[in-house]
Amino acid sequence: MIQRWLVLPISFIVMAALALPPGAFAQQAPIRVYVDGQELAFDVPPNVIQGRVLVPLRGIFERLGATVDYDPQSQHIVAVRGPQTVELTIGSRQAHVNSNATLLDVPAFTIAGRTMVPLRFISESLGANVQWVEASRAILIGSTGASPPAPPAAQVPPPPPAQSQTISGRLLSVSAGDHPQIVVRSNGQDYTITVMPETSIFRYNAQSRAGGSAPLGSLERGDHVTVDMNGQYQASKITAEYRVAASGRIATVNGRNRTVTLANGAAFVVLNDARITLNGQAADFSALQNGRNARFLVIEGTNEAYVVNVADASAQTPAPSSVNAPLIASPGNGATVSSTFSVEGSALPGALVVVRAQPRLLGNTVQQQAVANSAGRWKANMNVSSIPFVTFPYVISAVEIVNGVQSDSASVEVNVH
Repeated sequence: MIQRWLVLPISFIVMAALALPPGAFAQQAPIRVYVDGQELAFDVPPNVIQGRVLVPLRGIFERLGATVDYDPQSQHIVAVRGPQTVELTIGSRQAHVNSNATLLDVPAFTIAGRTMVPLRFISESLGANVQWVEASRAILIGSTGASPPAPPAAQVPPPPPAQSQTISGRLLSVSAGDHPQIVVRSNGQDYTITVMPETSIFRYNAQSRAGGSAPLGSLERGDHVTVDMNGQYQASKITAEYRVAASGRIATVNGRNRTVTLANGAAFVVLNDARITLNGQAADFSALQNGRNARFLVIEGTNEAYVVNVADASAQTPAPSSVNAPLIASPGNGATVSSTFSVEGSALPGALVVVRAQPRLLGNTVQQQAVANSAGRWKANMNVSSIPFVTFPYVISAVEIVNGVQSDSASVEVNVH
């Protein structure tokens, strides 16, 4: 059912491009918004992103007297102000003004419970007169369509310093690629956070502390994350943790309620969007079969699994209770390699070693497998020439699988030239 509110409790924001230099926004004065000469206050401020002025929809629509309908299931929004009707959908550039289709400059995204749309859209959708004053970084809006009055100079104070903060919570989504971002739920509030080229990213086993540098694409929905970010919701550091609830041989599988029970009696519900692998390769729920070994990463405090690693097990050899992460001996952390290179290291003799190379912010992955010899040595030849060239580091990671039990990941960062 659509609920009618005077103030829109949803927000959009557009993520900054990778090409933007570090700290591009931190040195600029805050943008001030004036409606009919009165300054509006926002908890999520306006900003200039990718050359466009983005403004909070909530306070402006409220000040202009708009009434807004929001359907949380479809994420469809209808705003009405007099004869004007505006329709938007989160994640879409397309909007309708009085049933006439129009395109936003940028698509809609959510952040911190507030709304941001291109400044130009305010004037197009509501018939208001809008001016952008570059010199003072002020937005002047006239509600009747007349030219808005300029605020007194004293109303534009010097910019406050950028505020940094740290939040912790559950990772809801990860978007790698040209506009990398994460969404984190912390204390009941969802935060959309930009991941910058200089953002440092780590992922650890919460119990053993195994892990290290990680590509953005390796973070999983359900991980517990701690994010250091500035006042522009740009992350400087992301630390993700996961918790392994149990590993063991599968005894029964109930496909109706997606419950998997191990031979030791532990039972887990596999979430519909859980990531499942079989012997290190992407798989679906059908990979969960009696006799195979499975390793479950669960949402803290529950038996709900958001990652399941499945592997074939030998009927003759008992599965170990745990397997240590393999050692990556070469290349070393921080090394520079060409687009074709070898990764070498050590693991338990006979272990299957799955090696991945992935740019830190892109979703592209190159994967190879190797088997440790009788001395425990392994080698995988990697070729990342198929991945678009990027200047930020690649993360090389490796896990080993011994009789159906998968280890945590070992990782190093390298530069590819």
